[in-house]
Amino acid sequence: MISKNFFESLEAIAYERGLDIDDILARVEVAMQIACKNSDVPYKGTIKLEADYDKKRIDFYNYQYVVDEIDPNGPRGQILLEDALQLRQRVKVGSEIKDKVDLKLFKRKAASMFKQNFLNELKTLEREEAYKYFVEKEGEVVTGKVIGVHPKFVTLSIGKNVEATMSSNEIFSDEEYNIGDEKKVYITKVEKTGKGPKVFISRTNREIVRKLFEMNIPEVADGSIEIVAIARDPGSRSKVGVMAIDPNIDPKGACVGNAGIRIKAINAALNDEKIDIFVWKDNPVDLIAEALSPARVLSVIPELKEKKATVIVSDDQFSLAIGSKGQNARLAVLATGWKIDIKKLSDAEEEGIEFTYNVNN
Repeated sequence: MISKNFFESLEAIAYERGLDIDDILARVEVAMQIACKNSDVPYKGTIKLEADYDKKRIDFYNYQYVVDEIDPNGPRGQILLEDALQLRQRVKVGSEIKDKVDLKLFKRKAASMFKQNFLNELKTLEREEAYKYFVEKEGEVVTGKVIGVHPKFVTLSIGKNVEATMSSNEIFSDEEYNIGDEKKVYITKVEKTGKGPKVFISRTNREIVRKLFEMNIPEVADGSIEIVAIARDPGSRSKVGVMAIDPNIDPKGACVGNAGIRIKAINAALNDEKIDIFVWKDNPVDLIAEALSPARVLSVIPELKEKKATVIVSDDQFSLAIGSKGQNARLAVLATGWKIDIKKLSDAEEEGIEFTYNVNN
């Protein structure tokens, strides 16, 4: 019997590493099988573990199977009938002989082999469990802690004793990373390797915005509000088109939250990236006007066949509609799928463009 302290230490390992005690005991059994097979202890059958969870006790048993002829492809522990009769008086072909393993027979070599094999099995179990955990997290956001900063990549600890690296194209160009910083990261892919899972993470992938909305806005999480479109300049600005499935919900207001608390939480997770929320409309006039917010639009002239539109704004709104380096207009194009040509009111009048004031701001 292995001591109660050993069982309790296994329970502690299970708790600390997020493992199932039954899975750990299975690895203990494998380690004992290997130790018995490759040492001078007199147990060459099939080694099985029996655990008493209430008494916190572990016993090992050596099983031998009585046969009339040894099958080289059969199970380990086969014993001929005539040999078995020397161990037990009442046995026959097909009988099992079960003997408790006496750990006092284990010399230093066998004990050391058991310990090393168990540690190897435990490490393998952790890797397998980590892979299962992270493969289910594909397409989700997790929190990582920065443990390494290099000119071309950043390494983060993301849990389960797993480290993941973000290359320069997955990082905001102007974001600082310091050892110990915690960052929200999006898991794009998980691969299984002999050294555990290889987890690919990103902060520039636009889907991180969608997942942060789901994490911070209950109406998005439960499907009452649908995110229809996301356009993004990572680390700088995003435009998110939302639509309420429930007609009683104000989708933009729900996403912003009371005093902006919800959207501010998302901004903070993305290094204060600005996020424009607009209400998705089926009508292209209203859709394009919404997407160009915060600029106020006077008129939208859509050409449905070519899916392009001329947008008229007052002269003082032109710079806002275009945005710094054309960012606002470009993101609106990406979000809506419409080509958008923005004109000042004075230029439209000078060019003789006919339009109506068809937007309610």
